[in-house]
Order: sequence, then structure tokens, then C-alpha cells
Amino acid sequence: MKKALLLLTTGFALVLAGCGNSSSSSSNSTNNNDSKYKTEMTKGNSAVDNGKYAKASDHFEAATKLKKTDKAKASEKQADNLVKAKSLMNQRKFSDAKKALNKVIDQDNGNKKMTSYAKKLKKQVVKIQKNRNNYKLDIKNAKAMIKAGNGDQAKSLLEQVTKAKGIKGKYYSDLYTQAKTLLDSVPETTTKTDDTTTDANSSDDSTANTDTTTSSSSDDDQSNNPAAKGDFDVEKREVGGKEITDQDIANARQQLTDQGVKTVGAWSDNDIIRAIKNAHADGRTTIQPSDAKVR
Repeated sequence: MKKALLLLTTGFALVLAGCGNSSSSSSNSTNNNDSKYKTEMTKGNSAVDNGKYAKASDHFEAATKLKKTDKAKASEKQADNLVKAKSLMNQRKFSDAKKALNKVIDQDNGNKKMTSYAKKLKKQVVKIQKNRNNYKLDIKNAKAMIKAGNGDQAKSLLEQVTKAKGIKGKYYSDLYTQAKTLLDSVPETTTKTDDTTTDANSSDDSTANTDTTTSSSSDDDQSNNPAAKGDFDVEKREVGGKEITDQDIANARQQLTDQGVKTVGAWSDNDIIRAIKNAHADGRTTIQPSDAKVR
């Protein structure tokens, strides 16, 4: 009987020892996973700080496999969508890029830095889209001007597009190429003159006619007279004692475009200069469509 009790007691002790070892092993494994999880999350957040979102996504994914938390999963999704948005921007697919950025911004339990960066990037996308629409409108108007025979105005408008800040960058280079190609195709302005013939048998009359023509040409030479060119009210490029530069004119055109004016391309530089002066006289720095009127 005593022997049986001894065996039973020994067996029970071994069972307890086994359970204790199993519990200890499980606890150690959990602690080890927690440590690795924290390490991966730290590395992911560090990658975010450095703007390396693809790398950040890899670390957040690894963290999720170690410990499924809302924070890790949300951070992984944000990083993936930022990578996607930047790729779409490089492909000039700005509407799709904006959708991806909205997902980053609206993500629950996300990384605050990625949310903030997505908001900043979205503003950039909106600005790029606005600029592209304006450049497209300018190119469209220039084509209409060329077709109507207003090559000089078309050339002026296209030059503004090709000289715009950042126009040769990756987000606008396609429009730069379009504008530059169209600009190079604008024919040079030429002035036709009537051919004159002389009769060899009437040299005296020819000489007289030549003298008369020379005299008339001299008397009627109005090359320096704006009215002779159809510009009866050419505006001096100066306002408030300062020169009105080409950039000032370009900025004024942009102001009109922002106000929804669809015919900005048809405005001559002279119209814009007059509008700038009239706006200045009214104490404004932003021109309005009505400012082009002669006062």
C-alpha cells in the first residue's frame, strides 16, 4: 500500500513539473514574439521617418505576422497606399493617385506621420491637376489662334507655357513637348509688298515715279507709330514706377484663368498690361475681366 502511494505521489509530481515547463516555454515564446514585434514596428516607423515607405511596409507586414494588431495592419496599408500613390503620380495618373492618398488619410489606427504626409501630397496633386488644366487650355487656345491667323498671339501664349516654372519636370514634360512642338510650327509673320515694274522706254517717268514714291514712303513712314499697326492705344509696360515683366503678364493671365475666364488665350499682352494698370489704379493686385476696358 505504501509502495502504491509512493508511486502515485511521484507520478503526480512529474505531471506538475511537466505542466510547469510547458507553461514556462509558452510564456518565453510569447515574450520573444512581443520583442520581435516591437522591433519590426520600430524599424517600420523609422523607415516612415526617412520616407522609405516600401521598406516600412515590409516591416509592418513582418510585425503583423508576429502579432496581429490593428496598428500594425493599418500602418502596413498606409505604407502600401503611399507607395501606390507616388507610382501613379509618376505615371501622371493623378486622379487615381488622389484616391490612394484618400485611403491613407482615412485609415483608422494609422501612423500620424503617414497621414500628414498624404495630406501634403494630396494638395500637391490638386495643384498639379490645376496647372495641367491651365496649360492644356493655353495650348488649345493657341491652336485656335493659329487657325485664325493670329500667329503672333499664339506664339506669345505658347512661349509663356514653355517658360513656366517646372514645365520641364516629370509632371508636365508631356505638355511642354506639345507646346514646344506647336510653337516651333508657328509660321513667321511676313509682310507682302506689291511688285513694281518699270518701262525701259520711259526712264524719265520712272525716275519721276521713283522720286515720288520715295518721297511718299518717307512722308508716310509710320513704323514707329503704333496706330499704323492697328494698336491705337499701346500700353507702356510700367506701373507704379516699376516695369511690367513677362512674368507679371503670365501671372495676370493665371489670375483670369483662376476666375473661370475661358478666353484668356485671346487676350493680347496689351490687354493684360492695361488690366494690370487699371487694377493697380483701383488698389488691387489681382486683375478682373473688366480691367481690360480703356478708361
